[in-house]
Amino acid sequence: MIEAGRLIALLAHHRAADPEEEASLLKILKFLSLSPGPFDRGNPEGHITGSAVVARPDGGAFLLVHHRRLDRWLQPGGHTDPEDADVLATALREVLEETGVRAQPVEAGGRPFDVDVHPIPARKGEPEHLHFDLRFLATASETTLTPQPEETRDVRWFTLEEARAIGADPSVLRALEKASRHLSKR
Repeated sequence: MIEAGRLIALLAHHRAADPEEEASLLKILKFLSLSPGPFDRGNPEGHITGSAVVARPDGGAFLLVHHRRLDRWLQPGGHTDPEDADVLATALREVLEETGVRAQPVEAGGRPFDVDVHPIPARKGEPEHLHFDLRFLATASETTLTPQPEETRDVRWFTLEEARAIGADPSVLRALEKASRHLSKR
């Protein structure tokens, strides 16, 4: 069972890369503090999600999924499940489910690497709501990718330049750039 208090503690020392990430961080902390059900998909305001920026160990390429419903290239991720030990477990499970890749977290202790709050459009039986996304940095060397057609149209490895060229979301690019800098220092 994921605990909001533990996430608040993990995020207390998070350093945002830009004003947009800082605004997302403040929204997430407020949401975790005030929402009675921050992980509940039925929460009309939104819910906490977990995703992973999956890179090659040298940071030379990043794993992105073309999301079927949103029609955008994004990092793999999704909703927390009650059996997930923490949001990092959510992110790694979603990577495996969406891509077939077993990613390894880079940061010990389950600390998020990047945060983002973004709207999800309404669909049948679900109003527009927010995803309060905690992003974790992970690496993988696997070359075999198995996209899940019910969620993704495609799964591919992209260099940072290729991700820019396909028009990846600015917050995704921010996370990829942070990951590239971090992994080049190792």
